Formats: sequence, C-alpha cells, structure tokens
Amino acid sequence: MTMEKTDQPGRCDSCCRVSSVLYKVSLGHDFFDRAYNRLSAVDDQAPRWYCEECSREKDFQRDVRSIREEFLRLRSGSDSLLSDPSNFLRARQRIREIDQQIKKGRSPHVILSPRDVAILLMDLDSWADDHGIAG
Repeated sequence: MTMEKTDQPGRCDSCCRVSSVLYKVSLGHDFFDRAYNRLSAVDDQAPRWYCEECSREKDFQRDVRSIREEFLRLRSGSDSLLSDPSNFLRARQRIREIDQQIKKGRSPHVILSPRDVAILLMDLDSWADDHGIAG
C-alpha cells in the first residue's frame, strides 16, 4: 500500500481524532500482490486522511477484503488463488495475525469489525479441517 504522510496536524477522516501525523492511502497491492487504486478521480480531489491506527486498520481491511473475496470464490467452486494450499495457509495466517492485532488494539474499531475478522477466521479454519489442509 502506498501511503503519503503529512506532518501537518489535522483530524482523522475515520475516527475524527486530532493527530500530528496523518496518512493518505492510495495506490498499492492487495494481499495477493494485485495492483489496485482505491482512489477515484473524484476522491483524489478530496482525499481522506487517516491517523496511524486508522491507516493500519485500513491496511487490515484491504487484506481481509481480498482474502474474503477469494474465499467466497473457493467455496463456490470458482477459480480462486486460495485453491493453492500454500496460498490458503498464508492467507489464513494473515487473518490470524489481523485477528490478534485488532483484539489487542483500540476499541471501538471504526473501519474493520473484529467480529467480521473472527468469523472469516472460523470459516477458514473450518474449510481447512473439512478439506484436510494442515498448517
């Protein structure tokens, strides 16, 4: 993920906390290293700026979103990057890490729901058990 940093004090566009350092999330790659641009031409005219905690949560949200989309493809029988057991295990580990981070992080979470992450992790664990994917 590409993040532009400003040292100008300002208000986080997500949690509204005043912060001395803000980040603008723009171009980058998702968990599977696919390029993406979360900014449209309209959004770039009025970019959103995030405090450090919200920018980290935004990063987690991007990974959760891309892993969830691939998992839904896998469950439906469509082509999925998670069909490769090594990708599946790596994705499950990433969700585990995110789950641990948001459990010990701030509360309330304004970008990513801890419940959504926990449900995805349970679904991945169940799929692994049902399909003999060890790891």
